[in-house]
Amino acid sequence: MNRIYSINLLFIFLIGAFFSSCAPVKFQKTSVAVVPFCSGAGCITDGPQITCDPKINSSATTYTYVTGGVLPNISSQCNPSQVDYTWVVKRADTSLISATIPGLSGANPVGVDFTGLGPGSYYVYLTASKTGSTYASFNASTPLEFIVGGVGNQLICDPKLNQTLTSITLGSADNNAQISANCNPAAGSYIWSVTKDNNPIAIAGLSGGTSTPDIKSYGAGVYRVSLYATVIGSQHWQSSTPLVITIVNPPAPTTPIACNPRINGSMTALSIMRSSPHPLISANCIPSNGIYSWTVTRNGNPVTVAGLAGANSNPNFLALGTGTYLIYLNVTATNYTAWNTTTPLTLTVDSGSGGQNVNCAPRLNSTAVSTTITQSGSNPLVTSSCIPSNAVHSWSVFKDGVPIVISGLSGPSSTPNFTGAGLGTYQVYLTAAASGYNAYVTPWPLEVVVSATASPYRPMSIQKVVQATDNKVDIVVVVDDSNSMLPENTKLAERLQGFVNDLTTSGIDWQICATVTHDQVSSGNMYWGLSRNWVSYTGTPQWVLRSNANDPYTIFTNTIAAIGAGWANTDDERPLKAAFFHAEYNPYNTCYRNDAALSVLMLSDEDERSVGGDPGAVFFSNELKYLDADDQPHGYINKIKQLFGIGKRLSVNSIIVKPNDSACLASQDATTKSHYGYKLNELSHLTNGFVGSICDTNYSNSLYYFRDRIVTSLASIPLECAPVGPITVSITPAMGVVNTSLQNNTVVFSPTIPPGRTVNIQYNCSQN
Repeated sequence: MNRIYSINLLFIFLIGAFFSSCAPVKFQKTSVAVVPFCSGAGCITDGPQITCDPKINSSATTYTYVTGGVLPNISSQCNPSQVDYTWVVKRADTSLISATIPGLSGANPVGVDFTGLGPGSYYVYLTASKTGSTYASFNASTPLEFIVGGVGNQLICDPKLNQTLTSITLGSADNNAQISANCNPAAGSYIWSVTKDNNPIAIAGLSGGTSTPDIKSYGAGVYRVSLYATVIGSQHWQSSTPLVITIVNPPAPTTPIACNPRINGSMTALSIMRSSPHPLISANCIPSNGIYSWTVTRNGNPVTVAGLAGANSNPNFLALGTGTYLIYLNVTATNYTAWNTTTPLTLTVDSGSGGQNVNCAPRLNSTAVSTTITQSGSNPLVTSSCIPSNAVHSWSVFKDGVPIVISGLSGPSSTPNFTGAGLGTYQVYLTAAASGYNAYVTPWPLEVVVSATASPYRPMSIQKVVQATDNKVDIVVVVDDSNSMLPENTKLAERLQGFVNDLTTSGIDWQICATVTHDQVSSGNMYWGLSRNWVSYTGTPQWVLRSNANDPYTIFTNTIAAIGAGWANTDDERPLKAAFFHAEYNPYNTCYRNDAALSVLMLSDEDERSVGGDPGAVFFSNELKYLDADDQPHGYINKIKQLFGIGKRLSVNSIIVKPNDSACLASQDATTKSHYGYKLNELSHLTNGFVGSICDTNYSNSLYYFRDRIVTSLASIPLECAPVGPITVSITPAMGVVNTSLQNNTVVFSPTIPPGRTVNIQYNCSQN
């Protein structure tokens, strides 16, 4: 079969952070008291919606500068007022202005001066938010307008419904109305605002000069649609009378809500102990704006669990004590049919101390890890051989890279119906969890091939056309911000400038995101793997630092300084878990480009969850914590394969206390207790990554090797198995001498294959 591989490189530095307007709270390993980040009347901790009514000189929304005139002031009029104020300036064509505008800062800017930008119309948008609070941010829907001489009033718009109407009534059999701005000249930006029954509402699809949004899907009511339009060389145009759309007798809901509830991102069953962190309960519904109703039973009796609400939450099951909790969900949404749990999530809380591992040996027909069967042949027996035998099994299957449900696959032993699912290659993954044990995650999947004829080998064929865009690298920085890590994080920041310069010099198109080694708050809920904003960076979005950024050194050092170290609850370092969920959230964080390669850098002075789930490594009595599936090296590798396909290039690099480096361990222990990074070391070796020492004077050498691994990964193609027999490689059109080597089931080329050539690789995989 032919496969075309794209390269996707994401570089993840694990750096923990929590941003606050108050001073960080420093913790030692032996600390038992938890001090709040911020206290007093000036700290916002709870509330509904931040409201603002920005005006120029108290009452105006537009201002024209005159020679010798007094510069204008802006009043934000926000409630509450102790929030973070962000003023964004755009031109009439919506292009962002990054230059500093004199006077434009703070809650109530004074003496705002746009004259230095020259003639034109400039539009100011206010965002008011508060990090760490449950207040919903205020985002201005219409801007303030500042006009610097030489601008007339030539923009004329004539909004209409269905070309000619200013009002319309739509019934269940009618089509949605087309909404047109009819601006002359064509506007540079169109800002539409809508109220439903006099309440503001956001309408998806309403944009640009002409659109036909599905307003009927928002239900019966009276919708008033207003336009604010801008164009270069003119003042803005704004509706004086809105368009009116009346919806009556909306169609009955026919689309069902789709939900996929999970514990900690991927599990339907989990056992935790009294010392464990609160699990993440996610609904994963489409649409996501429904009304969520969770119900729980404990040992068969209904209970109320504090904090269990909404689409994502970290409820406190531990406060209710040991037992088996069954979690049910009902979701409703306007114009959708409701969703109800058919199989509840299962959470078991016990009093065990953890430390042991669930051990499994998944096999096909008792002994094989791969097999080929014909469609008329017998399906294989799938066994787990897990110890303890009462572990909860969670099987998942991918057919040719696409998730699929195979009937009959369940429990410790079953004969699932692969043949009934048709010809193809099936990869079978297992996660097993048991009370008081570290979870088991399949290191490599079982493989079942259903083919027309049986063969001892599976012939494999890869065809890749080398693209000019194969030079892309996505970099995400995740820094361990626990109590001892500030010096190491600072050393890293100081060397990143040279690192990215080397990438740029090598012709690599890079971008960097950042996340942290502990869970973070967002909208009142705790999440792992959220991206962090880069301090002093003006790009959009602010958490994706791109290769054209100005002064990366200042951005890196300012961000590390803002991250700091020693925040509350940061001593349970989980870099693998953070990386796992950062990838899981890729549809939202925009850090993973489809045509870039993926690399990861983890920086930590301890192992996953301090001791990697190893009782023998414990120094402090509270250090031993069980590992979830998303804390395991193979769990992360499997997640990347499941999200991005088996052809994804992955290289995980780490800066750690290298296993058996007793001198480095002693040096780190002189400040605070550290541990060998066994789990991080394992993940790096599994992915052809480099392992550097955290005790190095600076990290220039390590970053040099990381850069080298990135360049190497761009010149490589991963195979699906350990090949049996010879590998045949051909390049069209032919080029000079090209050396190939096999590294961890990856073919590496030297020199790099230039764009425009096609690489063909033929090899065999064993059936057993």
